[in-house]
Amino acid sequence: MTTQYRLEETTPGAQWDAFVEASPNGTIFSLSAYLAAVRQPSRLYWCLNGNERRAAVAVTESADGTCAVQHDFVIHNGILFAPPANKQNRSTVLSERFEIATDVAAALSRRYARVELALSPQVTDIRPFLWHNYGRDDAPQYVADVRYTAYASLAGFADAATPEDVPLFPEISYSRRQEVRKALKTGVRTTEDATPDDLSAFYALTMARQSIDVERERLDELRDLAAAVLAGGFGRLFATRTPEGELAAMALFGMDSKRAYYLFGAGDPHLRNTPCGTAVLWDAFGQLARAGVTEVDLEGVNSPRRGWFKLSFGADILPYYQLVKDGPEPVMPEQ
Repeated sequence: MTTQYRLEETTPGAQWDAFVEASPNGTIFSLSAYLAAVRQPSRLYWCLNGNERRAAVAVTESADGTCAVQHDFVIHNGILFAPPANKQNRSTVLSERFEIATDVAAALSRRYARVELALSPQVTDIRPFLWHNYGRDDAPQYVADVRYTAYASLAGFADAATPEDVPLFPEISYSRRQEVRKALKTGVRTTEDATPDDLSAFYALTMARQSIDVERERLDELRDLAAAVLAGGFGRLFATRTPEGELAAMALFGMDSKRAYYLFGAGDPHLRNTPCGTAVLWDAFGQLARAGVTEVDLEGVNSPRRGWFKLSFGADILPYYQLVKDGPEPVMPEQ
């Protein structure tokens, strides 16, 4: 079978970022500054038809470069499709993207002994990966795992005088509505005066409460990633304090041209019974909406311990796919 699309390695920078931002399924997790802040090697490719860039591919790699692996802080990667070309109708777009994905699945399988990808929710057709080496017991195949995230609409937040004026408010859980009202009544304050060090320290406390021990290196990476998105101007760190001024909860959001992403949240376990954990997100929604953000990806509802909290904010569940191919392609005999 001949391939129409080929991969050509490229470098991070303005040209790459412009493509990511224009791609209908590009996310913050493929932007140059974000990948540079993650302590994992990454590699970027153009997907070319002749000399035309019809897609791009972003992967994080093992230290030796032989495997494309997932990283906990890179939620989505893989294929980034170009916007539809002029005069392409829906059928043509779907056909082209199917062909691109078919050639990308084969190219990545040839390049890497193991391939791990986590596609964005906007990539809904994974048949080309599932059909790679279909029916062959002697060749590696891709296996899909369904994961879930949740999107919250920020419509109405920017102009709302009260929580009841926000369309999302009736959709959040009863207890969450009570917490929003309680935060307003008691004088809880949300500002942006916390630091990445504060976030890292609170994150360790939050995980420890759930009997999860986070390594120091991972906490330092979280701190440095938070510092990078803030310094790059595509992140905001919100902090909520009790009426007495105690720092109680924090939430870090990253932003691209499409939406905001709830990257990390953490709180003081001793102040869990205050409304601050709710207020930090609700107040952040309002601030983000006033900055022009229209929706927030709450970044994963796959944990039995944490998924319920995010869904209690009335968000819509969306599936996305993680793909894994294990094993090298067999060597084809010479003709």
